Amino acid sequence: MTTPRPSFEGIQSTPETNELLTVVQTALAAAAGDRINDGLVAFTVPEGATLQTVDVLDLIEKHGDGPRRKTGDYHVADSTSFIAYVDKHGDTATEVWADLARLYVTAIINAHGSNGAAWEDHRLHYVVQQTPAWKVWAAHDGKLMGQGEFAELIEERMVDVVRPVAADMLELAQTFEATIGVKFESSKLLDSGQRQLEYREQVDARAGQAGRMEIPKDFDIAVAPFEGADPYRVTARLRYRINDGVLRLGYKLERPEDVVRSAFTDVVDIIRAAVEPTATVFLGSGS
Repeated sequence: MTTPRPSFEGIQSTPETNELLTVVQTALAAAAGDRINDGLVAFTVPEGATLQTVDVLDLIEKHGDGPRRKTGDYHVADSTSFIAYVDKHGDTATEVWADLARLYVTAIINAHGSNGAAWEDHRLHYVVQQTPAWKVWAAHDGKLMGQGEFAELIEERMVDVVRPVAADMLELAQTFEATIGVKFESSKLLDSGQRQLEYREQVDARAGQAGRMEIPKDFDIAVAPFEGADPYRVTARLRYRINDGVLRLGYKLERPEDVVRSAFTDVVDIIRAAVEPTATVFLGSGS
């Protein structure tokens, strides 16, 4: 097979490169260019008949103006940066893989083409980042807390609550704080769907004044699961338990996995709208 003659333009002139170029050019002229693989030429040096190999393309890359092609693994923190990078470096062979299981998006810039293989070693990665608000609500999901801890959570994240109104939730949190230490005795379901908890204050070692409080059966929050995503409305069903007069409270988010899936799909749709039809978007893993 005849070896295509490589171009040596742009290689810096140094004693080392000059010597190598002399050897390579002599070999190419004398040996008709027997090629082992791309850029690797085998020849016999007349003096001593020693077989040597020189990677011509590697020589050009090391001592020339720049690398022969783009490579690397890069990571971005949002979909806007992902789109900008693909727009700058992508072409019709570029593939984008959206992995729902890992909430991970990968762009293979130099992917295999329909007419042949490619190196697939120029990649871009984007792992969606949960918002601080979603992390808090998800961390406490399904856990029962003491009255004080639950009240602090409601006060801290009241900005996320959209039903009931903020004033009602603040009043509820203050009621929980005010009744720390009382003995809860019973509860009953009201016609409104709320729960009425009955308690009795403790005065020294004796039972004191009785009291009641009403708690909603659920409340709604509006939170963006990921940075850059739109807020989603999620219902949180209020849970409680009375053990030996002690009240513990918590909530259970309604189908949070569906919210995460929908939010990730929204991110993928944004990327798809921006990169297609130049690049192709697939659902799955591009590893």
